[in-house]
Amino acid sequence: MATHQRAIFRMSEIIQVERFTRQMQSISGTYAPGQLTRLAEYLAGADGEIRYALSGREVSELGGSQKRCIKCIISGWFLVTDPANLKPTKHHLAIESSLVVVRDESGLPPLELESEDEDYIVCWPEMNVMERVEEEILLDLPSALAISPQPPGKREGFASANAGTPDNAPNARVSPFAGLAELKRK
Repeated sequence: MATHQRAIFRMSEIIQVERFTRQMQSISGTYAPGQLTRLAEYLAGADGEIRYALSGREVSELGGSQKRCIKCIISGWFLVTDPANLKPTKHHLAIESSLVVVRDESGLPPLELESEDEDYIVCWPEMNVMERVEEEILLDLPSALAISPQPPGKREGFASANAGTPDNAPNARVSPFAGLAELKRK
């Protein structure tokens, strides 16, 4: 029989993985975007709402062993800085993950044998719900947001297309591959 727990704006919820999956438990709740500390650098404001639902189950494998699975559904939205125009824009969430929880790295299958429908994670004996939700959101963010929103041409770790030209030369044209050439020299 599944049990259901609702968490609204809790700071941290810990689930016992074995019991959660064996008893087919579920948990759901809501976070404000600012509560997820690792997400903070991507936020362009405090507005938004992140809803999550996790449900556990055990799956019997051919050899008789049990696979501990957690379905993770995350929806909602928060504000991010649009990398093209540097203005706040809504980032909508529609994440659905099927997580297979293993005790340690020895339980991870080789990458070529891992199913595209499942993600294996090492998380034993407990799972911090907030950290898991945060991790799933970070994995879902577009790669363009992974670069801190800074003025074009001033991003750390990336050479500008105008690298090597004076900042006061607005019409100076440099090959778009100049940045790659600069990286190759390093």
